[in-house]
This record gives sequence, structure tokens and C-alpha cells, in this order.
Amino acid sequence: MVALYILLGIVLLLVLLLSVKVRVDAEYFDTFRAKLRWAFLSFDLYPAKPKKPKKEKPKKEKPQKEETPASETPKPKKPNPLKTFYENQGFAGVKQLVLDTADALGSLMKSVKKHLILDELFLFLVISRDHDAARTAIEYGETCRQIFPAMGFICSNLHVRKYDVEIEPDFLGTFSSAQFSFSLSIRPIFLLNAVLVLAVRMLFKVVLKVLRVKPAKPSDNTNINTESIQGGATV
Repeated sequence: MVALYILLGIVLLLVLLLSVKVRVDAEYFDTFRAKLRWAFLSFDLYPAKPKKPKKEKPKKEKPQKEETPASETPKPKKPNPLKTFYENQGFAGVKQLVLDTADALGSLMKSVKKHLILDELFLFLVISRDHDAARTAIEYGETCRQIFPAMGFICSNLHVRKYDVEIEPDFLGTFSSAQFSFSLSIRPIFLLNAVLVLAVRMLFKVVLKVLRVKPAKPSDNTNINTESIQGGATV
């Protein structure tokens, strides 16, 4: 009974730890910086901390081993499972395999997107073209035409809690500049669940299909080659 309580306590602790949000903070103000935060831990993603150079130890010379004569009979190569699958199932089987893989990956992306939260998103742009007011105005209008629909797409497809976009023309400046910052978070338990679902779907819909196929007979290979020569159409 005590062992059961210990096991339940470990499971509960893992669930609590996986429920703590993983957060990525990134910003660009003259230089780009990115950090990964989880609970009380923080890691610099960029720029990475420089590693201390390791002291090279003098290499010891290993005694040369006597070369043993290789066996004359080479080992037979294992058949390629994908090639075997194509030889048995043909183009239609491979196409269905690709569709099943794409469907599983699409479900993964939908599940991740559902739980991905954009806590903050700030963008500040200054448009300027070498003291040229006409070129600055044209560039400003073109930038607004591109940026605002893109931001609208992001905000309508992700959970965005706070955002702000500012685009300003500078008719007296010489060059354009940009600054941005964002914070992205997700709970690891949802990400782990999505990966496990993907692994199960890939196992039953893709991997087992490929591994269960037996090598085709020579007569079957001849038929498939004939179909390929005729452009995939059977007569």
C-alpha cells in the first residue's frame, strides 16, 4: 500500500510539473535576445553563453591491433522496408501512406495551436528613405498594407492576450528601423499529449503498414515494372 501511495505521489508530481508553462521570451532592440523559462529555471537561447575551452589531454598511443582477414562471404543485405512496400502496394499504397502521415502531422499542429498562447506581441517600425518624403510615403503605405493583414492573421489564428503595432513615417530620417518583442507559452502536458497521439497514429497507420509487408515475388515485380513503363495505367 505504501508503494502505491509513493507511485501516486510521483505521478501527481509529474503532472504538476508538466502543467507549469514553458515560456519563450524574445526581443529585438539593436540586438536579438531569446530566453526559455520554465518554473524557476531560465536558459539563454540566444545569444548562447560562450563555452569554456576544454584543456586538451595528451593522447596516449594505442597499440596497433593485428588486422584479421575479412570473411569471404558477405552478409546478405536487409531489404529496404519502403522499397518492399512500394513493390507490393504500388503507387496507390505509397500515396495513401503519405496522406496518412500528413493527416497525423496536421492533427498534431491543430492540437499544439489550440494550446499555444501568445502572451505579448509588440512591433514598432519607423519608415524612412534618405530624406525623400515621396519615397518614404510610398514605403510607409506599402509597409502598412503588408504588416497589418499579417498581424490580423496571427491574432485571429492564435490565442493573443496583448498586442500592439506601431508604424510611423520619418520624413527627416535616413534609414528605417524595427523593434519587436513577444512572449510565447505552452503547457508541456498538452505538448506531450499531442506527441503521444501522433506516435500512436503513426505507429498504426504508417509504421506497421510498412513493416508488415513481405517481399514481393519476382512475378509481382515484373507486373509493377510493366505498369510503370505504361505510365501507371493498367491494361
